[in-house]
Formats: sequence, structure tokens, C-alpha cells
Amino acid sequence: MAALNTIFSDDAARKGDRVSVPRLNSALDAALDKSVGGSYTVQDIDSDAVEIVLNKHKYVSMGADDIEVADSSALVLERYGVRKGNQLAKTVAQDVFSEITNANFGAAAFTGAASTFDEDDVADIAESCDDDDMPEDRYLVLSPAYITALRQSGAIKDTSGYGYNAIMTGEVPMLHGFKVIKSNIVPANGENLVGFATDGSGIAAAFRYLAPQDGHKYDRAESLVGEGGITLGLRDWYSEDNGNRRSVIECVYGYETGITEGVKRIVSA
Repeated sequence: MAALNTIFSDDAARKGDRVSVPRLNSALDAALDKSVGGSYTVQDIDSDAVEIVLNKHKYVSMGADDIEVADSSALVLERYGVRKGNQLAKTVAQDVFSEITNANFGAAAFTGAASTFDEDDVADIAESCDDDDMPEDRYLVLSPAYITALRQSGAIKDTSGYGYNAIMTGEVPMLHGFKVIKSNIVPANGENLVGFATDGSGIAAAFRYLAPQDGHKYDRAESLVGEGGITLGLRDWYSEDNGNRRSVIECVYGYETGITEGVKRIVSA
């Protein structure tokens, strides 16, 4: 998610609120001639803001009665909570990635099976980005099979001469100007999507913390900010009626398509 144009914040908001996400337009005003003694014509910076409606609200929940809590360590319960949080984050990310379609971003920059994918194809994708003047701060997000194809490339395996050992780390180093990210949650979107290249401008998204109403009796009601920056909310309380500890992890967010040239799709077929 950090590869996209996102605004993460632990500020409280309500579902339906709007958040402005800055966006640099792809079209720029032409360069002008300066005449002797003439004044400068100051051009606009060619930016606007995408109004994101926080119209998405997803959550996961969990409960444990007194017996389950007594039979489990705090570490076990914490790990279960982490898994639940990861499940929510995955669901939200895939929802945002659902915008990456042919209708929104045009023909794929690469089409082919993972077995045919190598560093030369990455160079071709970079050229496609260059042709559309995509800024140099670029990310290449790929499904595991395509990462594996790069790992098996002789040129990438033999990176020790550059001070990097891809075989030992299992990571693909920066390649043709891209920061390479492995992701096993790229949705196919009905179009065989397996990855994408972006500078972040293709999708604008905003996340906020949904605070409970005043006068609540939650034991905990607070925002959670994950390692990638995504904002989640936690509600935790004890139900005396049935002796059950209950927790809800939730996310309020919204997204919109940004600049068409800001995403290059990668598909398997």
C-alpha cells in the first residue's frame, strides 16, 4: 500500500467524511519564450486534489470466553489478534487493488507466464514508464511466481560483484530503476493481473480511525498503525452477560483512480 498515493492518519473520522489527497497531473504547461524586458508568466503547478469519500468500512472480530482465556497464554491470544489484523489488511489492500483494470489504466505493459519473465522484461516495462514520463521513484509489485522467475535469473543471482547477494537474502535488488516488492495478494481482477509498476499516482486512497461515540464503556478504543502505515481501529470490551472478552479491528477508508499513466499493468495472459 505504501507504493500508492495514500494518506494514512490516526485522526478520527466518520464513514462518509471526505479527505483530499493531493495529485500531480500528468499534463504540464509548455515552456515559454522570455522576451527582453518582458514579464514572467507564472504557470500553475498543475496539481489538484482527489476528493476521497470514506465510504468503505471493513472489520474482523474475535471473542474468547473465560475458559479459553484461562487455557491460553497472552502470547497465543496476541498472535491470533495479529492474524486477524493481517486478514483485514489483506482484504482492504485487495479492495484498493481492484481499481487496477484495463478500463482504468489501459493495455498491459507485459503479458506472459512467469516462466517467460526475466530482467529484460522489467527493462521493457521501465521503457513503457519512461514513454509516459513516469517519475523515477518507481515500484514494481509482483506475485511470487514472477519474483521467483527473477530470483532464478543468472544476472540477478550473480549480484555479489555489486555488493549484494540475492541468493543469500532471497530478495531481488533494485532493478532497472524499480524498487521490487513481492506480494501474494495481487487480485486477478478477472483480467489475469499478476503485478503492476507504479510511481504511486495511479490510485489515491485515504484511511482514518473510526472513533466510538462519547460515553462508551470500551476497555480499549484506539487507533492502530501497522508497519506499512495502514490505519486500523481497535475496540475491546468484556461482556459480563456471557463472560466473553470481545475485540473488533476495523478500517474506514476510500479510494479513487488517480492518473492513468501512474500504473502499468502486468498480466499472465
